[in-house]
Amino acid sequence: MRLCVSLGVFSALLLSPLAGPSLCASVDLRMEPLADSLKLLKSEERTAVEQAVEFIRRGENTTALARLSTLTGANPQNSSLRILSAYALLQLGNFLGAFEEAKKAEAAPNGNSYKCWFLAKVALLAGDKEVCRRELEHARKAGHLASDIKAIEKELQRN
Repeated sequence: MRLCVSLGVFSALLLSPLAGPSLCASVDLRMEPLADSLKLLKSEERTAVEQAVEFIRRGENTTALARLSTLTGANPQNSSLRILSAYALLQLGNFLGAFEEAKKAEAAPNGNSYKCWFLAKVALLAGDKEVCRRELEHARKAGHLASDIKAIEKELQRN
């Protein structure tokens, strides 16, 4: 599991592996695809995201989730905040809560195909194969993440 940050404001804050629960270890969170939506935030909100990411990196997911909840309340349509919240929930073992946040991220008007891939991954972990397949198809149509899509398809076949 990697948390790779690629925002000017974050300046490669984290590139190290994160420790987490065993099931969550299969979720690869990448910040680069989240960058555009995070740029929509105010400067002080980006600083708060930076702090939340640091909490996640240290395994302080409850604290990260509290910080992200405040940000999401002020920016309910920001797909990247929803993905970060979903990731923190996964780290806490709350697959259903993560699934709900990932669905809200996918429904948000901003973001890219990564939000579909992320929802597919969380849907698989939550046991919703239908949503997983649907979101893989959305991500596939975007033409990105081919190897990531294939990896989820392999997992889907095993389950």
